[in-house]
Amino acid sequence: MEDNLKHNYFWFVKALETYGLGIFFIINRSTGIFLPPGNILDTLDDPPFIFTLAVVGTIALVFSLWDLHHLPFYKPLMTGTLTFVWLMFFCAFGFEDWTTGKLSFQSMYAFFVLFSIIGQLLIKKG
Repeated sequence: MEDNLKHNYFWFVKALETYGLGIFFIINRSTGIFLPPGNILDTLDDPPFIFTLAVVGTIALVFSLWDLHHLPFYKPLMTGTLTFVWLMFFCAFGFEDWTTGKLSFQSMYAFFVLFSIIGQLLIKKG
């Protein structure tokens, strides 16, 4: 497991970041911080989406800790779900920033996580 963690440390960090995004929504749930009312983030902080974040984080965590190279579909599944989740939340945070007229830390952070995932896929390819 230690060798797998050394080899897949990047994906381990992305799993923790995905869990962190879920924790962010659990902590901020129903506090009314998302403006204006009816924003897409009001929907994305509901339990089904938080559960989705936990599932995607677990998929990435399993990939980073165990040797799953004998399952050829697992890495594309993991990278695809991670990219989809972070793209969806980046767009939601960006839409909130656009409607409020302010740039938020959340949208910048989601952009950099998404950028690093896509960069890792394009540069490493392995």
